[in-house]
Amino acid sequence: MRVTIKQIAQELGISHSTVSRVLNDKQAAMVSETTRVRIMQTAKSMGYRPSRIAQALQGKSTQLIGVLVPDREDYFFQTVIKNLRETLEESEYELMVFASTQNNIPYTWQRLLQWDMDGIFVFDYMFYVDGLWQALTKHTGSIPPIVGLFSNLTQLKDYVTVDFRSALVELLEHFFSIGCRHFGYVGFADNFHPREQRYDVFADFVNKHGLEQSNIAMKEGLGLMEAARQAITHWIGDGRAVPDAIFCQNDEIALGVYRALHEAGIKVPEDVALAGCDDLPYISYLETPLTSISLPVQAVCRQGWSVLQKRIEDPHCAPIRIVLDVKLKLRESCDSKVLASEGHAVVLEKLI
Repeated sequence: MRVTIKQIAQELGISHSTVSRVLNDKQAAMVSETTRVRIMQTAKSMGYRPSRIAQALQGKSTQLIGVLVPDREDYFFQTVIKNLRETLEESEYELMVFASTQNNIPYTWQRLLQWDMDGIFVFDYMFYVDGLWQALTKHTGSIPPIVGLFSNLTQLKDYVTVDFRSALVELLEHFFSIGCRHFGYVGFADNFHPREQRYDVFADFVNKHGLEQSNIAMKEGLGLMEAARQAITHWIGDGRAVPDAIFCQNDEIALGVYRALHEAGIKVPEDVALAGCDDLPYISYLETPLTSISLPVQAVCRQGWSVLQKRIEDPHCAPIRIVLDVKLKLRESCDSKVLASEGHAVVLEKLI
């Protein structure tokens, strides 16, 4: 049972209002230092915890920060949550995670707001795919400060994002330099549009160089790796040409593609150059380590918290927008030394 201010007052034999002044840091100067120390020590020994709801009703900080994430099994989002939680705990704040499917955004959004958060983190992905912007604009009550993470084309005042362009172009130029002319992009169908920066850069590069492009769509409702494995398996089974260079929207997708290619007898990188995104810690331990684009997740989370704190302190300050670079980690799955012209011929032979 939660220890109350009244119980602490009874234990010390002093008034409820005196204990309240100290524990709620309200008119605490009216209480002697000796009494204040006694109250703090007793509260600690009795296991007193301040009520977040009571603090909110008094217009005080609840020390709660929410984060709204897509309800998907995705290592990337779990990594972000871990870094956010560690960052907030350094400031004695608590992170509350709310996961939502595409169809439940309005409900999840309302549930989140019921907690009287001091601030909220959201992901750009949810604005253009999961309908978060509609939920925001339709909400009639007050909304705490919001900071977008990994945002690209958002209408939020504040965000911390990354720029994929230079690293992704570097990767695509590498594909081109080793002789690849048919580029494949693997992801969910709702990501094949210009609002997804990676896809936009990919499609622009392919178009400018007059290359063949294949969008390989995964089915919803499966884990990322299995969805990717099935997408490639069905692609090959339908007799369609396998691209000689494949970029996957994240590393879990790349692992599923890697598995499907292996099952079909198509070798990486001899037959297909393969790359992903996020640079998960275990992809470099594969028999053929995977090329990936490494994101500064910890830096984004720390910068995001700094931005949110500034917005909480000054709701009327100018928009704060930070863009960080990403890095290409080129590994054996795109090794130009083993990816030769005869390797492409092998792919064609397997499909005949």
